[in-house]
Amino acid sequence: MADMVNADVTAFAEVLRADLMTFVDPGTEPEITARGGVLLVRWSHDFDEREALFTWDGSREKWVVEQDGKRVDYASFIAGPELADLRALAKNIVQVLGRQRSGRYVPGRARLSGGVDEDAATLVERSSVSEDEATKIVFVTGDAGAGKSRMLSELTYEAAVRYLRGESSYLYFNVSAQGRGLARLNEALATELQDLRARMTYHSVARLVRHGQLRLIVDGFDELIGGQGSYEEAFGSLAGFIEELDGRGSVIAAARSVYYEQEFLARTNSSSELGSLLWSLVPVEMRLWGTVEVDAYLQGFAPAVRTRVRSLRNSPDAEGTLLDKPLFLARTCELMEAENQSIESGRPLLGQLVDAYVQREVSSKLVGQHGQYLSGEQYVELLTEIAIEMWRQKTRELNRATLHDLVSIFAQLHELPTEAQQNLVDAAASRAMLKLGTKPGTVAFEHDLFFGFFLAKPIEEALIRGSQETASILRRANLPVEAARAAVGGVLESGSSGQDVLSVLALAVDPNDSFAEVVGRNAGTLAAEVLRLRGTAEDHLMVQNVTFADADTSGLSVRGASLVGIRFERSDLRNTQFESCVARDVGWHLVVIDPETTRLDFTGVTPADFVGLRVAGSQGVEQDFVTSSILRRLRGCGLGADIDEVRTRDIADSVVAVVEKIARHYSRSNMLCTDDGAVGALAVTPVGQRVLHAAEESGVVRREPRATSGRPKVFYRRMVLPETLLAGLVEDAPVPPAVADFWSRLTEVA
Repeated sequence: MADMVNADVTAFAEVLRADLMTFVDPGTEPEITARGGVLLVRWSHDFDEREALFTWDGSREKWVVEQDGKRVDYASFIAGPELADLRALAKNIVQVLGRQRSGRYVPGRARLSGGVDEDAATLVERSSVSEDEATKIVFVTGDAGAGKSRMLSELTYEAAVRYLRGESSYLYFNVSAQGRGLARLNEALATELQDLRARMTYHSVARLVRHGQLRLIVDGFDELIGGQGSYEEAFGSLAGFIEELDGRGSVIAAARSVYYEQEFLARTNSSSELGSLLWSLVPVEMRLWGTVEVDAYLQGFAPAVRTRVRSLRNSPDAEGTLLDKPLFLARTCELMEAENQSIESGRPLLGQLVDAYVQREVSSKLVGQHGQYLSGEQYVELLTEIAIEMWRQKTRELNRATLHDLVSIFAQLHELPTEAQQNLVDAAASRAMLKLGTKPGTVAFEHDLFFGFFLAKPIEEALIRGSQETASILRRANLPVEAARAAVGGVLESGSSGQDVLSVLALAVDPNDSFAEVVGRNAGTLAAEVLRLRGTAEDHLMVQNVTFADADTSGLSVRGASLVGIRFERSDLRNTQFESCVARDVGWHLVVIDPETTRLDFTGVTPADFVGLRVAGSQGVEQDFVTSSILRRLRGCGLGADIDEVRTRDIADSVVAVVEKIARHYSRSNMLCTDDGAVGALAVTPVGQRVLHAAEESGVVRREPRATSGRPKVFYRRMVLPETLLAGLVEDAPVPPAVADFWSRLTEVA
């Protein structure tokens, strides 16, 4: 196996002991005795004394296990009934997920960067095949409602079915992040194992992933990010799990935005000094449904429903892409099938869905001996209170005790009978737009879009009250784009100007506040929606102090605005138009541009303000870290900067090209192996050796010989981000000393 070199018995014995310690009975340890090239192992599991012989099979280059007259390879032994009993786990996965499956499931599509659309589950399956030299991290991103969770659930179910048929040697272990904090990833793993009645503890999950018997799925990764400090906690926790894998196995993480994929790249290596953290990342983009998928889903409905939905979807005033999202297409069809329910064009679809569900709920379900418990307005108020309480607690789930207290206060305010209170608590998870949470006894919104819809009202009220109230509410958690969009729309409809809202946001961000980072990001999410609605309708807009991070900046059209003290953090600027704008103290960190559709007509901006650039094209999104190239691309987008404004170091183009290629590699992996394809071949050329020597001597990379399958190999771990490394090419750039020293060494040799 990959952990040993030349059948090193001692090294394997250490791995074996670490693996078995996650399975043996508490308070016991395995007894391992070496007899030549054979290991005799005794251990206690489920209070039974067991033993087995472990020998190296040179023909298959594997350790094999002999127990009770049977011989299996080591990975199968770990997964077998003596330890993890993955077959029993597979049965439980099939039983649990089988009950949740819908007969109307239509497979979604996804693609790799620069690739073509294909079946999403097939692409994730192929992309998550583990490698010998680095843990594979598959990051699945896509809009809220695009079907990521359902696709991953189907993938998990189908893999379990194949496992039981003997057609597969591994399972997917799917952990929903909703309502949980990755700072307690082990708790989430333990809860999921308990719910599935698994015969192992959370300690064993990393060992099974490492040996390729499990592939971990962390669904809803972005929902884990809450308030102050939680970014480092979340990414650091995932880094800790990856460290246990020691460069093996596969992890799949799903999030709404590519922003979180980029945050992973930036933070995971720096969030831990763990020596064995080794990974490579594969980005997978989940696509919205197209006409083919929509028509396939509509086949299950009556012709009249199909005709009405197609007409609504194709109407000139259709609301964005909501009907290209599986959940909302399904809800629209269900409402159209019901009597007296009408979905019309020309009105916001999400609002119509909420209205229809509310009216059906209060008129036919929230009914007691004396008629309706609640009016439609009261039910909306209750759902709003649930959303804001989740926001206060930085969670997407409420436990029964919190829900009981919330309903009790609500009932007292509206003088509801005891019968109504009990119904609202006991049957909360079956109410319209709500569901059971991931933890027993909890309630959650059926989808994040519903959560955002009801959260919008308190955000809107805070914006109207002023900056102090706004700062207070924005510090709580990561603000969903949908909530920001609805809140800003409500404020502007009430008569406030776009500048009124931007001024409130500017004052809400206090740099001396310990929550300034999260407030700044949330203020940026709101500011982007102001620019979307008023970017050309109001003259001389002033945007100050906010950070555009996980904000929807794609497709903005802004004219004559001033941006002061702004940071664009990995923002998507495709189809975005800034015309005749002014900037002062604005930073652009790895923003995405499309040379064909991005317009950056600014004064006060130079290429030195850009730290890296991501450029969209026919082959996907490529990273660009070279100053001269960035300048050329920005001038193509309308930025009138003079090339003389940036002075670069006097280093040969051939050397800079090698550094750039190495930086590109580091944008998808934290390690470079000298045996790794084209990059590895580049590393052993005279120029490549010179670059790596300078990098090692200055400390921007760290040399790490590692034992992998076959023979030892040489790896170089990146100690700085690739965009920081390339930024040092500019003379007098504000970069870390190690980066400046690296470029100085290359200059001296030139």
